Amino acid sequence: MSNKKPSIAIVSLTCCEGCQVAILDLGERLLELTEKIKIGDFALIEDRAEPENYDVVFVEGTPITSQNVARVKDLRARTKLLVTIGACACLGGIAELKNYQNKEQRLRYVYKNFEGIANPDIRPVRYYVKVDLEIPGCPINKEEFLWAAKELIAGVIPKIPQRPVCYECQLKRNECLLQKGEPCLGPMILGGCGAPCPSSAYPCDGCRGPLKGAAINNFNNKLKEVYGFSQQEIDLIMQRFGMLDDMYPSPPVIPKNKIIKK
Repeated sequence: MSNKKPSIAIVSLTCCEGCQVAILDLGERLLELTEKIKIGDFALIEDRAEPENYDVVFVEGTPITSQNVARVKDLRARTKLLVTIGACACLGGIAELKNYQNKEQRLRYVYKNFEGIANPDIRPVRYYVKVDLEIPGCPINKEEFLWAAKELIAGVIPKIPQRPVCYECQLKRNECLLQKGEPCLGPMILGGCGAPCPSSAYPCDGCRGPLKGAAINNFNNKLKEVYGFSQQEIDLIMQRFGMLDDMYPSPPVIPKNKIIKK
């Protein structure tokens, strides 16, 4: 990158903007970072005219609408590096639940007047444009974001270590939830979050997506054979952040609000 301050943007598509809130939660450390960069767009701080080009664009949210798709394609054309942040941008997020249900029924359930409302399948940002780095999570880990942002503005694309959430649970000496009979996905999910869910006795449900090369189907079989979960129960967990796509060529349609207990 040039000697001048790198120009960045932090942009939201369709989402709750929780990842931007996590970034703001950095407080003074975010202010220190902003001294080294030029912010072209960060709507939660200030709306301002966009520069012609960027060095780094961080994209939060799912490209659901045609406007979202056009926006991310335009940003890709005007930036050196495009980075997705959060489960919505990296995986499709909670919005992808619709892919595993009857889309037309869901549309009628939500909208009284649904004529003319677009109802596309939900895809992550990388389906539409090249992505240089993904920082997953729901929301993102602010510490991981700060580390990655510093690397990126220095012209380095960082690599997130391929360690499972279980690795971080062991560092914290958490009791294994799988051994307690809870459907925890920790063994095959990318760590880096600090294992906040298992640390609070809540099973990991995969908001950071699977490790590269994770044997999802093998783990699926273990959940059934060793821990006694039904396939339908496993499917309900796997659909939360889009991993049914990795398990089935054509993911099963799961009835809305179907609750399965062991």
